[in-house]
Amino acid sequence: MSKNFEDIGLDKSIQHIGVIMEKFDANIYPRFELPSNYSFVNYYEGLEKEWARLQLEVEQADALEEAEEQFSKEFLPYKEDLYKQMIFVKNDKDEIVATSCIWNGRMFGDDRMRIHWVAVSPEYQGLGISKAMMTKLLDIYNELGNERYIHLTSQTWSYKAINIYIKFGFKPYLGEKPANWKAVNLTSGNFEPLDYKEKNEEAWDIIHKKICEYTENIKF
Repeated sequence: MSKNFEDIGLDKSIQHIGVIMEKFDANIYPRFELPSNYSFVNYYEGLEKEWARLQLEVEQADALEEAEEQFSKEFLPYKEDLYKQMIFVKNDKDEIVATSCIWNGRMFGDDRMRIHWVAVSPEYQGLGISKAMMTKLLDIYNELGNERYIHLTSQTWSYKAINIYIKFGFKPYLGEKPANWKAVNLTSGNFEPLDYKEKNEEAWDIIHKKICEYTENIKF
C-alpha cells in the first residue's frame, strides 16, 4: 500500500528556489496526534548529536560536523529557550526519529518567530509524524503567548512538506524581498535572484504543479 502524502523528502529533479510561508492566525490549526508507540520529548543535553544526525539524514547538512557546528552556533547560546522550544520524537525503542523547533529569526529585519529545522528520518516519513509535530509546535507557540503571526522557510525541493504546511493554514509570502533573505538556487549557483518577486512567483508555480502532479498519482 502506498504511503499517504505526509512525507517531507526532497525532490532534487527540479530547480531549487527558496520560499517563505506565513500564517496570520497561529491560534487556528488542525490537530494531529503521533502514531501509537511514538512520543514527544523536549530537548535535553546530549540531543544535539541526534539533531545533527537527523539534519544529515534529510540532507540539510553535508557533514555531521557541519550540523553540530550549526547547532552550537544557533541554539546553545539560548539554552533557556532551547529547553522549551525544541522538540524531538522518539519511537518505542527510545530512538530519536524527528525534530523541529519554534525559533526567533530576523529575516525581515526585526524579531519574528518561525517554525525551524523540520526533520523526520527518511525511514519514518509517511507516518504522519510531521503533521503531529506541526500541531505540537503551534501548541508551544501559543502557550508561550506569542503573536498570531508565524512564518517558516522552505524550498521547491520540499513541495511535499509544503503541502502539509498548507493544510495548517500557511500561505506563500509574495511580498518584497525580506531584508536578510538569501534565496539560494543550488542548481544555477545564483545566491541572489536578479528579480526576487519574479523568481518567487516561478517557485510557487513549480510547487503548485508538483503538488498537483504528486497527489494525482497517489493511490490510497
